[in-house]
Amino acid sequence: MFGKGLARLLLVTVLGLIGVGWTEGATASATCQGSYTTALLQPLPPHIVVGLDIHDRSPRNLTLAERFLEGVRDSGVSVGAQPNVLLHVNVSHLGETSVKPDRRTMPSYSEFSGPHGGLEPQLPALPSTGLTTPRAPAAPPLMFVRVDATVGNSTHVSWLAAVQCRMTGQNYQFAKDLGRLVGNTLGKRTERRPF
Repeated sequence: MFGKGLARLLLVTVLGLIGVGWTEGATASATCQGSYTTALLQPLPPHIVVGLDIHDRSPRNLTLAERFLEGVRDSGVSVGAQPNVLLHVNVSHLGETSVKPDRRTMPSYSEFSGPHGGLEPQLPALPSTGLTTPRAPAAPPLMFVRVDATVGNSTHVSWLAAVQCRMTGQNYQFAKDLGRLVGNTLGKRTERRPF
């Protein structure tokens, strides 16, 4: 009887620890609601030191890059001046609505396209129908983020993350959330999960 009770207690303890590990490793973002997938194409070095490839070195993009790297560090991954894994971030978004949005009231997220200098494709504006019924508030833009990792001086992608989400928060916090996601999943393969 004591053996079965001890075995049950151990099972409950192990399942509890697995649950704690799962929630700590899970990455939920309050700044961009959507999903992500990662793929490991080639092995990464055993001791990773991450760097970020920054093409647009404007002050705003450098600040966003630092927030991104802060998120990577928060996840326990080393960040350094002499990296052995280089990250490349590419961000794009699709337009807010099918009609021409009022640029004064719609937030612009184009500044986050800077760590890598991503594309910003937009759907063409359709003519207004002239209806007098009020329109619902426009949905936040749909963001597409691709983060890939290369090893050393190689140009071959070793790891890839794809994030698709709708912005609901600030760019600086999104950059940090994205960095945490990358740090938590770097070198791993994951099926589609919520972000």
